[in-house]
Amino acid sequence: MKTIYWTALLILFTYNWAGTQHLPKMKLKDLNNKRQELSQYYKGGPLLLNFWNLACEPCKKEMKELDKLNIRYNDQGFKYVSINIDTPRQMSKVKSYINSQKFSFTVLSDPRAELFRKMGGKVMPFVIIADSTGEITNRHVGYNPGDEKELEKEILHLLMGQQPSTDS
Repeated sequence: MKTIYWTALLILFTYNWAGTQHLPKMKLKDLNNKRQELSQYYKGGPLLLNFWNLACEPCKKEMKELDKLNIRYNDQGFKYVSINIDTPRQMSKVKSYINSQKFSFTVLSDPRAELFRKMGGKVMPFVIIADSTGEITNRHVGYNPGDEKELEKEILHLLMGQQPSTDS
């Protein structure tokens, strides 16, 4: 029974994919209803995507922590893009929430959850980390306080891998 419990927890909270998978070429609308190409966000550095909706309280807690990472590492090429999967009717509430929090990151809309499903999302919050080529390096499901520290380690690893070596 304990084995099943720990296996389920492992699957629910974090898993890495051994196979190579890239972010798809896809356009999503931002909060100003302008279409944005997903690939523009990972060029130049690692990208963290998190999928959420307004009803997901753990998502909101995670977003506050991820915003801190965005502020800390944005000048090094790291990008954090939040992807909301609420319906178009909820967009005014989504905009109000984002504006009230004064977040520093970009928010895109995936109202049919197409990208969410394409990336294997089933539970929120759902995080994907990709390198500067769009190759997915990590996926993380759920949120517990402190999870952002593990995500930060992955981001730092990718940032260090993209910086020129100082060894001669």
